[in-house]
Amino acid sequence: MKTRVSYTYSILRYVHDSPTGEFVNVGVAVHCATENYFNVIFRSTSGRVSEFFPDIKTDAFKALLKSLSTRFKDLSDVYSSPLNFGDKPRNLEEILKSVTPKDDSALVWSDISSGLSDSPQKTLEKLFSRYVAKYDHKKQHHRRTDDDVWRSFKKDLVDRNIHKLFEEKVISGKDDEVKFPAAWKNGVWHCVEPISFDLSAAENIKDKAHKCLGQITSIKDTSEQFKLYLLVSKPNGKGLDQAFSRAVSILEKMPVTTEIFFEDQRIDLIDKFAAQISNHNTH
Repeated sequence: MKTRVSYTYSILRYVHDSPTGEFVNVGVAVHCATENYFNVIFRSTSGRVSEFFPDIKTDAFKALLKSLSTRFKDLSDVYSSPLNFGDKPRNLEEILKSVTPKDDSALVWSDISSGLSDSPQKTLEKLFSRYVAKYDHKKQHHRRTDDDVWRSFKKDLVDRNIHKLFEEKVISGKDDEVKFPAAWKNGVWHCVEPISFDLSAAENIKDKAHKCLGQITSIKDTSEQFKLYLLVSKPNGKGLDQAFSRAVSILEKMPVTTEIFFEDQRIDLIDKFAAQISNHNTH
């Protein structure tokens, strides 16, 4: 039986919009030191990516991936050559950094993972199929954004004639600040944060929930008293119910007083604010 060898791998992600953090996997790199092996596979088309992000400049995107693929292929040839071309990178992290240094680029490598393999090349192909090509056949609907959720809620405020009592509010902590699109003050600030989980994949949904939790955690040391109201839009994609349920559980760990309303409950939130405002005005 052939001895299995240890390998490491990383997934290349295209991050279209840094504020939301949503991404699509576009490539895979595998390194096996004992086999003197390094190779990559990148997406050669922009079809799935443009379905997720219709405003992407497809020609520029494909040219970028093609250029990156060429540079890594050249490095792969050098790495696997029996000839000595000087010191080779010692691990996958060094290899990736030698071509794509960490910066604010839209192309970001995932954390490095490891495993055992009978054939690093076959493993590379399986990883590409699993993480990059798996959902190529699926069409994506027009997704609902945070701004869409906010516009619907703002219209409700206008319809109830209480919109003038709300304003943008920045809550500042020691090291960070968060701007809420709608807030009103009644002893404490009541801050509304619209958040859409109508995303393309379970991992994106979880990551967005963690990001929201992190942002609020970063301002928990603020000197201002505030209560958070999360207005949450559910995903429309199939098979994402469990991911959404976990995302809500993550949001429930907020370190400040928080109420969560699903978007189809936004009238309940409006009613709650209207009652608070009416009670405030009678005192």
